[in-house]
Amino acid sequence: MAKILGLDLGTNSIGWAVVDEEANQPILNKGVRIFSEGVKIEKGIESSKAAERTGFRAARRMKFRRKLRKYQTLKVLIQNNMCPLSLEELELWKQKKIYPKNEEFINWLRTHEDKNPYFFRAKAVNEKLVNPLQLGRALYHLAQRRGFKSNRLEAPDDDSQIENYKTAIEHILEDSETISELNLNLDEYLKEVETDDKKTK
Repeated sequence: MAKILGLDLGTNSIGWAVVDEEANQPILNKGVRIFSEGVKIEKGIESSKAAERTGFRAARRMKFRRKLRKYQTLKVLIQNNMCPLSLEELELWKQKKIYPKNEEFINWLRTHEDKNPYFFRAKAVNEKLVNPLQLGRALYHLAQRRGFKSNRLEAPDDDSQIENYKTAIEHILEDSETISELNLNLDEYLKEVETDDKKTK
């Protein structure tokens, strides 16, 4: 006699039954197997359990690639005398997390009044930069910011503008490995914001 296995597949259960159509009682056996759902439900919103893990992995990769991009850019700039830092100091920064105390490099990295990286980038578009350090600063800024200026909005109380600030500061916190580097990066970013505010007024 032929027996048929019937399955009812649900999101978190499998119902089953064994049927023999020729028998007096056609259903020979039946049951259900319940297991945990494959999705996470928070506040009534379903999301994949792997989504959070995937998001963290993507963030780690992005952080690693950003650091690698900045390191490789600095290396090329140093080799071409466009950054006042030595390869030894760069390697110490990368391998042992020792932030360079080179005063010339710190001044090169800082934003000075209207001589900020955007100024050098704009100048490089219109004319040849005689000072290689200025061109190096513009190129390093591209590596830091991926070439984009924040898409700030005119309205100061706009939530999306606050979100832009938050995202930028989160990136600075992720990228900075020492307090000195964090202070320098935050100082540079806040001066850029201040310069933008003056331009929009």
